[in-house]
Amino acid sequence: MANALELSGDIATAATALAGLLLVFMGAQATSFEGYEPQEKKAVRGKFQARTWFAFAGFALALLAAAMALFAKWLSFECAAFAALMSLFLSLFLTLAAALRAALDVK
Repeated sequence: MANALELSGDIATAATALAGLLLVFMGAQATSFEGYEPQEKKAVRGKFQARTWFAFAGFALALLAAAMALFAKWLSFECAAFAALMSLFLSLFLTLAAALRAALDVK
């Protein structure tokens, strides 16, 4: 069975891919929000902010996971590799929350 240090390269790859996906999602949210008229923006601002903040938190954690995984691989530091893995899992959970929030907002 592989330990976290052996997976650190895979963790870094997955985390950067997830960060890219979340960056695209946040861009789509911003573009969609800007499509509203100024008076309509007040009514939808809360929904867009909630989705985007979930995505931003996931984005930040994904970047942190990638950095920690690279650090762990470079210095052969098992604890940092495990922390990177946990950060990636939390980022995946926040990504799911952002997507679920977006799906539930569609009526």
